[in-house]
Amino acid sequence: MRRIAWLYIFSILFVAGLLSLAAYVARPTEPPPGWLFLGLTALTTLLMIFVVFTPAHRAYEGSTIGWVAGVLLLPPWYFVLQVLIAHGVQWVWVRSRTPGSSNLRDWYIQPFNIAKGVISGMLAYAVTLALPVPTAGYLSILNLFAIFCVVILYAASSQLILGLALSLARGMSFRDAGIFRDAVLIEVPLACIGYVGVELMSRHPLAVVFILAPIALIYQAFMLPKVQDDAMKALECINRELTGANRSIRQLNDELFLTLAKVFDMHDPYVGGHAAQVATYAVAIAIETGLPAERVEIVRQAAYLHDIGKLAVPESILHKPERLTSAEYDLVKKHSDIGADLLAATQGLSQLAPFIRYHHERWDGRGYPAGLAHEAIPLEARILNLCDSVEAMASDRPYHRAMTVAEIVDELQRCAGSQFDPVVVEVFTRIADREGAHFVVNSARAVATQQVRDEVAGEWSAESRRQAYGTAPAQMRVTTAQSLQQAV
Repeated sequence: MRRIAWLYIFSILFVAGLLSLAAYVARPTEPPPGWLFLGLTALTTLLMIFVVFTPAHRAYEGSTIGWVAGVLLLPPWYFVLQVLIAHGVQWVWVRSRTPGSSNLRDWYIQPFNIAKGVISGMLAYAVTLALPVPTAGYLSILNLFAIFCVVILYAASSQLILGLALSLARGMSFRDAGIFRDAVLIEVPLACIGYVGVELMSRHPLAVVFILAPIALIYQAFMLPKVQDDAMKALECINRELTGANRSIRQLNDELFLTLAKVFDMHDPYVGGHAAQVATYAVAIAIETGLPAERVEIVRQAAYLHDIGKLAVPESILHKPERLTSAEYDLVKKHSDIGADLLAATQGLSQLAPFIRYHHERWDGRGYPAGLAHEAIPLEARILNLCDSVEAMASDRPYHRAMTVAEIVDELQRCAGSQFDPVVVEVFTRIADREGAHFVVNSARAVATQQVRDEVAGEWSAESRRQAYGTAPAQMRVTTAQSLQQAV
């Protein structure tokens, strides 16, 4: 601490010592009533002990009520004793409860607080000597002015002495320390309540009990920031727990969708990874389109489950290498309605049903199952329609080889306005141009690569190969988006 701060502190201690000595010399021969002195001292001590600490690390207590009442009811020397006893008991209380408190580590803080209280009290006493300050009875304008001066002088001098100490010792400005704010909003009202207590006591000593009501309200006001902060912390804690629970639920949902997608893919092993890759394309388009996060999530879920209805289609038809008959193709086309009906009966997934049902509708109205056209087709279904075809074009199948990104974009643009929504085509093209070739993935090739690894490891049996490839011809051909969509 700077030398000027030490000089200031010792000056305050010295002045307080001189004032205390003068008060002792001028003490009255007849002391005040013992109950009055002990009652005021006890009240002030309790108010000092019960300190409210705010989230901003500020401490508030109501001892100013007792100090002002002591100035108006006690002789100066007994006021000094009131200050000494109250601070002494508070010091013992703090020491017993918080041994590591800085108020105890720095020896000068408690003597400084005592000196501050003595000086502020003596300045208030000076007003009572200069102006008539009645403790009870009729109040004239001059009396009110005198009481007002006592209240203001005590509160202002106490805060001023503290503010100078903080400024010299810690370099804090009065504004940063809240000196003016506390003086106006806290210390002056507390000093006024001290005078109200004096008026109540003048009527009858028991009437002072009513002073506890405003004191209780004041401490509630002191505690309000802390209560609010505790409530905010509790809400933040609950929010963290809910966020964690939501994250766990979402992870379970993701695992469920991935598991379901793998189940669908296992139904037709050669298209392994199809649903997951459709979801990747669909999410990218939904985000690029500017859909809100809730709709993006719906698109993702619908993409994973878009082929759930194929579980009802016999494997002999799904794996048939030759061109499907009209009856077989009609059966395959039912998978969108079957899947939609299945999800519509599931409360948690019913919102996905329209997008599953209409993901094979065409922009020109020649799709299935309802023959919807243009905006009558839900946007999510239009996105799935394109992504389903893109994934099929990008991946090796028994009936065609994988197309390049350029070939896929050309095919999409050729079919824009007939099979696909032109806007969705434009969005996908923009993403493909920006992200490059790595955006479009040959999911079947990835599956085949894993199968080779399994075979090397001895885990890919002949039976597994037969189930995966069936009797598909080795010759592959390039097909249009329309025929690919029929296939998938």
